[in-house]
Amino acid sequence: MSVEPLWVLLGHRHGDNRQLLAIADALGRPYRAVQLHFRRGAGRVLARLFPHRLTWRTDSPLEPPWPRAVLAAGRRSVPASLWIRRASGGTTRLIHVNRPWAPLAWFDLIVTTPQYALPERDNVLMNLLPFVQPVAPEPLPASFAARAAALPRPWTGVLVGGNSRPFVLDETAATGLAAAINAELHRVGGSAWVLDSPRTPPGTLAALERGLEAPAQMVRWGRDENCYAALLGLADRFIVTADSASMLAEALLTARPVTPFDLPEEPDWRWRVAAAWREAAQRSPQSATRRVLDRLIDLGLVSSVRDLGRWRLALADACLFDGTGRPLALALAEAEQARTVARINATIDRP
Repeated sequence: MSVEPLWVLLGHRHGDNRQLLAIADALGRPYRAVQLHFRRGAGRVLARLFPHRLTWRTDSPLEPPWPRAVLAAGRRSVPASLWIRRASGGTTRLIHVNRPWAPLAWFDLIVTTPQYALPERDNVLMNLLPFVQPVAPEPLPASFAARAAALPRPWTGVLVGGNSRPFVLDETAATGLAAAINAELHRVGGSAWVLDSPRTPPGTLAALERGLEAPAQMVRWGRDENCYAALLGLADRFIVTADSASMLAEALLTARPVTPFDLPEEPDWRWRVAAAWREAAQRSPQSATRRVLDRLIDLGLVSSVRDLGRWRLALADACLFDGTGRPLALALAEAEQARTVARINATIDRP
């Protein structure tokens, strides 16, 4: 019976899906994209530790020929990956992106980045940047042509995210972002394009607009034409709220200056406990605390909190925010992506 090379399990997160498809396209082999639809309880611990079909479904049946490998991301996809491997008689390789929230040894390869703080393992590939491609430039929508002509150069593109635990974008944070934009435009001149996102709380963009002192064009998600790709190509520099790895990475891949804007944190008790445990383990790499934490992550009983602040510091240490706009991020991304493609292809082709 013939075997399909690769199935890509798409979930409910747009950023994860874009990354999975970018990886699949780069592998240079045929693949099938399978959209997963999740039911209630898909994120619970017990739900993700067994190969079952209780919390997920697909639009088309999954049947032989089974794939040589499955590429997936997110905790809700884990039962589907396990189910496919069991259906294949154990021959399907499991490749996971970011963190699986399950025993690490279950996966043939995990491709991750520093914000997930996974322990060093033979099947864990740590990259600095997520696997995203430079956004293809597009022309500015015609509806913005007259407004664009009235905005002086240089243009500062402001990419605004939203609430993402533990980060909070409230009116106070929006006012602080407005002050940062004003300071940048006072330094470099020109005007700003401010783009929000689906996660931006409704009232915050209004607070941000009230705080702006220089010429600016507000672009509202769902109300205005989408000019995200156009502004990535046209803006001379960027300010990006540091709650979104994909937005920050895509801005860096323009090879123009990028300034991250840190949102305030309002962690719940679980995030605080997990973060304190991780920080204690990092301070003492040889301690029992570190060994216990790594072992629990290995077993899938706990998951290290996603710490985008940790990731942003790693990017800063790599000099990606030095203000020069050098194509350093592009070179780094190309090297990491080539290494990732080689590891995944080797995993799929391994006898």
